[in-house]
Amino acid sequence: MGTVKPRLRLEQFVKNALRGAILAVLMGIAVCAGAQKLQPIHWTATFEPADTRAGEVGTIVVHAEIDKGWHVYALKDTADATPTSFTLPAGPFEAAGDASSDNPIVKFDSNFQANTASFEEKADFRVPVRIKAGTSGSVNAKIGVRYQGCDATRCMRPTTEEVAVTVTVAPGAARPDRTKAAAITSGRSSATPPPSQTPTQAAGTDEFAQKVKAAQEGGPFAFFWFAFTYGLAALLTPCVFPMIPITVSYFTKERKDGGKTNYKGASAYCLGIIGTFTGLGLVMTALFGATGISKLATNPWVNLALALLFLVLAANLMGLFEIRLPSGMVNKIGAKSRSGGGLLGPILMGLTFSLTSFTCTVPFVGTILAAAAKEGNYLNPTIGMLAFSLAFALPFFLLAMFPQLLAKLPKSGGWLATVKVFMGFLEVAAALKFLSNADLVWQAGWLTRSVFLALWAAIGILGGLYLLGAIRLPHDDPETKIGWPRRGFGLATLGAAVLCLAGIQGRPLGKFSAFLPPEPYPGQSTKGELYAWGDSYDAALATAKQTHRNVFIDFTGVSCTNCRYMEDNIFPLPSVHERFDQFVLVRLYTDRPTKSDEANAVLQDKIAKVSTLPCYVMISPEGKVLKVHQQQPGLNDEEQFVGALDVGLGKRLSAR
Repeated sequence: MGTVKPRLRLEQFVKNALRGAILAVLMGIAVCAGAQKLQPIHWTATFEPADTRAGEVGTIVVHAEIDKGWHVYALKDTADATPTSFTLPAGPFEAAGDASSDNPIVKFDSNFQANTASFEEKADFRVPVRIKAGTSGSVNAKIGVRYQGCDATRCMRPTTEEVAVTVTVAPGAARPDRTKAAAITSGRSSATPPPSQTPTQAAGTDEFAQKVKAAQEGGPFAFFWFAFTYGLAALLTPCVFPMIPITVSYFTKERKDGGKTNYKGASAYCLGIIGTFTGLGLVMTALFGATGISKLATNPWVNLALALLFLVLAANLMGLFEIRLPSGMVNKIGAKSRSGGGLLGPILMGLTFSLTSFTCTVPFVGTILAAAAKEGNYLNPTIGMLAFSLAFALPFFLLAMFPQLLAKLPKSGGWLATVKVFMGFLEVAAALKFLSNADLVWQAGWLTRSVFLALWAAIGILGGLYLLGAIRLPHDDPETKIGWPRRGFGLATLGAAVLCLAGIQGRPLGKFSAFLPPEPYPGQSTKGELYAWGDSYDAALATAKQTHRNVFIDFTGVSCTNCRYMEDNIFPLPSVHERFDQFVLVRLYTDRPTKSDEANAVLQDKIAKVSTLPCYVMISPEGKVLKVHQQQPGLNDEEQFVGALDVGLGKRLSAR
């Protein structure tokens, strides 16, 4: 029995060893199988155009199909990730230029903790090559592709893969107009460029301009009602918000003890609004053409004057000084002022309100006045401006009356004084907007978005601490009790300040972003921005021809409030992102006193037939205008904008 046990142990050892070997082999096979499956990027290559001859330039189009959840990096701007690059095979090809690609997606990459440029789902890379002289027949070659694929949590090692491409060389001598890379566009020779790259006349027109024209053709009453309706819609635009506290505070300040409700002052305020929109609009159009009112709204000196006015009114509301006329002037006009209810001040306030709102109301106002400038017919524009400004002024007539009614409430003095001081803080915040407009026009670079938000946050903190009683002004009653409503507004104001600080870190701010400077600041690097915007129309059109995509032009302005709203709230939406990826994007500023902006404004007038902002134009690679789109005032919704993009994309597809 003693000899059996060692034999059993040996047999058991052999069995265990065999089992272990088999298990190791199976695990190895499983690992290899798993490794085989980890190929999220699938490459193919074709050659175009099909009729390329020896000595001519063609393009190897390398196409990537990318598994869901994965991405491959662009040719550059990839942070620490490996950019996609190409190596030509020895033999039939020689390099004829740099590789190009579609517009990549620029966003934060968690793998590298930085913004990277990459592609998802699919990508096309184009490598220009010249077929060497003496090459003929069908040629099989392989192009080397070095790339790196990543998903949200992991990355492949940088990989080099050879992709097969077959070229059938056409017979015949090389054609002179096909020997340069820039001359090849989707298989067609274009070595002789058109005399001008300006697009042909618009096939699509601006829907809003069409509505204005249709309303004008319906007669004076129909057009009056149309303009009145859009005046009410314009009240939803961001430029109106700062004037609400200014209106309330001004008429609260103007009330004298024991005075009656100032109907005449409220009426004069509204007449100032109506007179400015109608009179100044028509005068500016007659003197300076269709862009006159826009130039007034973006003039840096006008913006500085408005900022100074807001700061003076803020100081007045905070009790730092009283605005008084010289005593001699008071003696001369005192009686008239009392009998007339002091109408000059309210009229000037109405003028101020109209000027501050031009940057938001230009889409409607500019369209009406442009028709007057081109046709010489001032009847319809006058009717339209009267109706629009009347609707625009009505709510502010009620606001002008409202403080007079509040002042009659018992024990209103203490809390009304607090309201006026707090509104002073709001007016300082509004003044920053106009300072920013001047800064942007002059390209000083002082009020970037982060600086602007930091100043807003500081104003919010001071205003919140004032409401909570932590800060008191010299004229404040030290025995005034702070109730819960005031504390609630104080906490809300501090919350708004925290939101501004979060906005510095990139948190969306919704409608408030319309007041902010563009991000990035015009002229600064766009690295890290959601989209890769070009700044040259000619370059965009050349890229469109090379990549077979339409051009999307964003005609915008540094001081255009509606432009900021669209850029911060509509452009980042997934539905818009999906469509923007199919365009060549170019952003053209038109409102600064520079040669480039003036040239962009001329281009907008020529191809879009409108001079107001924002204006979006979609153009085919051949330079044909497919769609002109302007967002209607106060109706900056996703569906309207996406519908316009679909029209541009659909016409591109049907034209191919």
